[in-house]
Amino acid sequence: MNRPRHFQITYCFNKQRHIFVQPDSHMTDEDAWYYACLHAGVDLVYGEIHSEHNDAQLREHAEKSGLTQVKWEELP
Repeated sequence: MNRPRHFQITYCFNKQRHIFVQPDSHMTDEDAWYYACLHAGVDLVYGEIHSEHNDAQLREHAEKSGLTQVKWEELP
C-alpha cells in the first residue's frame, strides 16, 4: 500500500508570499506551477494551457498574472 505523500508549495503572487500543502502521488516543477496557479486563482483551462508540451506556456501565463518564485519540497 502506498503511503500518502504531501508537498509544501511556496510561491509569490503579486509580491506576497504564500505557502500551502498539496497531497499527491508525485510532484514535479511543472506540477507545482500548476497547483500554485490554482491556489492563487490564476485562470487556467486544463489541457489548453497545462499539458506535457506546454510547460513553458504555463509559466509564462502564470508570470504575466503575477505569480513567481514557485518552489516545492516533500514533507516528511
